[in-house]
Amino acid sequence: MHRPLPRSWYTDPAVFEDEMARLFAKTWLPACHGSEVAAPGSYVTTRVGGEEIAVVRGRDGILRAFNNVCRHRAHRLLDGAGTLKATITCPYHAWAYGLDGTLRQAPHSDGVAGFDKDAFGLCTVQVGEMAGFVMINHDPDARPHDGFAGLERLLLADFPDLPAMRPVRRREAVLHANWKLIIENYLECYHCDTAHPSFGNFDMTTWKHIVGQGWSRQGRVPAGSEDGRIDHDTIEGLSAWWQWPGVFWARALGPDSFVAAFHEPLAADRTRQLRVVYTASGEENAELRAFNDLFDTVFAEDTSVVESVQRGLTSRGYRGGALVEQPEARAGWSEHGVHHFQDLIRGTIGTHRGA
Repeated sequence: MHRPLPRSWYTDPAVFEDEMARLFAKTWLPACHGSEVAAPGSYVTTRVGGEEIAVVRGRDGILRAFNNVCRHRAHRLLDGAGTLKATITCPYHAWAYGLDGTLRQAPHSDGVAGFDKDAFGLCTVQVGEMAGFVMINHDPDARPHDGFAGLERLLLADFPDLPAMRPVRRREAVLHANWKLIIENYLECYHCDTAHPSFGNFDMTTWKHIVGQGWSRQGRVPAGSEDGRIDHDTIEGLSAWWQWPGVFWARALGPDSFVAAFHEPLAADRTRQLRVVYTASGEENAELRAFNDLFDTVFAEDTSVVESVQRGLTSRGYRGGALVEQPEARAGWSEHGVHHFQDLIRGTIGTHRGA
């Protein structure tokens, strides 16, 4: 029997600060889809791991990422998304940077003794790509990602057209819950029959959960499949993935649409969730629109659940339960995915916290 994480790890601001410093500042995190910065000069601004980031495709075709802040007196440089001609110009004092981040112009700086433009380029952030998505890492010493323990290969096997897809629907919300509660809720379907009336009759006997190293996959298998032989080739139709620490990937409706949900911790009890639907055509037809509307309902049901749990964790009456697991059968209702996730959390901050 396995016990869940201590309740303080969901409520204590000090734990939140530890996670931001030890996890989100040192892990590869998604920033946007590559289609959003495909053309030379295109840019996207976003928040990743507690920082404002600008992702820019240079006129040389090279993808770069910067902290979205002027080196002069910290004004925000860019908003939203768009196309740049030759420079990133601060709207405060007109310091101008090349698309490679070098300082090109600082008005009247020629009269400042000892001023060196080379010393005031934009702060760069490590950038890479994974299955068509732009990934960043705030740690300048982080090793380049290696396909995320095989996840990139598996995702592309499941969704070969993923790099060519384009966003068609966005939903953004702030959930009043710790980010780990949102992930844990996703990593089990033990709650599905009870908490999701929108599912209707959900056949749990054919819903399976495969756990890898730093990722997991849930999906439907044919009725009567032998548990010991279930693998990625057995899953058919709906397929949903989780990637460490807080990304969901899922087939939305058929092989031509895809949904991703990104999570940014804002505080111990608040999390920003951005959910984006992508299609190969760049359009949302009537059938997909109806499916996505159902998806909105499902996420609303999950929001109600995790926010209730967050409130419950402040009660003296909660002293920690037990995870309900059946990993050997890859049972969809089993909480072995939660167990795997919580072990990763313990490995990241547990030694420091004595747990």
